[in-house]
Amino acid sequence: MHKYLRAIGFSKYTTKNAIIELLRNVDKLDGQSELSGYGDDKLVELKKLFGKNIGIAWCGTSIDQKTMDVDYYFPFVLGEYNNIHEDVTVERRYSQNSFLGACEDLRVGVSIIFHVQNSMDIMHMLANKKKMPRYSSIIFSGLSLSGMVLLPIKMSPNDESKKKQALKRRTNLIAAARQGDESAMEALTFEDMDTYAKISKRIATEDVFTIVASSFMPYGLESDMYSIVADIASVEKIANDITGEQIYMMTLNYNDVLFNIAINQMDLEGEPQPGRRFKGTLWLQGRIVLPSKM
Repeated sequence: MHKYLRAIGFSKYTTKNAIIELLRNVDKLDGQSELSGYGDDKLVELKKLFGKNIGIAWCGTSIDQKTMDVDYYFPFVLGEYNNIHEDVTVERRYSQNSFLGACEDLRVGVSIIFHVQNSMDIMHMLANKKKMPRYSSIIFSGLSLSGMVLLPIKMSPNDESKKKQALKRRTNLIAAARQGDESAMEALTFEDMDTYAKISKRIATEDVFTIVASSFMPYGLESDMYSIVADIASVEKIANDITGEQIYMMTLNYNDVLFNIAINQMDLEGEPQPGRRFKGTLWLQGRIVLPSKM
């Protein structure tokens, strides 16, 4: 049973059979992909939306024209914001015909690993012996099972300008350091030491979230799980078409990287509003936009 079904409003669907039965009762699909050439099997992926930009994908093998053997399924959120990345890599999971993607983003500061939503597109690309393009557009999104709303850190327009300049400077230093620039490496080291000293001094009298405005850190043993603190850019409350459960759809902004997440209203502490911050854990997904010729 996929625990992140709860994030899109299926908290009471607790068995795989219930989700397969849900597929049988679907009148109209929102997406269907097929791929032949795996022995006698034909790989099939079916997608259905159960609310604005939230849905479930069923993946398996075709038995006949009307029946498929479901190998696995996963809930998803359709993101809305393109992020261009260089040298995106994908790797197939061992037990399923699904993929993990990885890319670097200097604004984030860590390697971003995500569950690939459009795995059938990747499999078609591999079947046609195509390679990943040098630059790929990725649309990130995420699902969360727990989170809370934090108040923003008060900043003046001058503070906002300094923050953006500091981010741009650090991004340039990281890029230079990766090219072997020793002075950039030294500058980053001293900058980190200075930051650590300032935080160590302030943490004795202040709450950590009044010091740390945002963060993006790997969480747990799953490579595509993250703990995040990010600004809320927009909020929309939607309902699951089947269960009626209320879902918060939020656009988060982390260092100018925009992406959408979904969280069940029951799992969010506080009232989300633009300008406030979201703190929680999420399962990161991404849709890799491939050239149409592939």
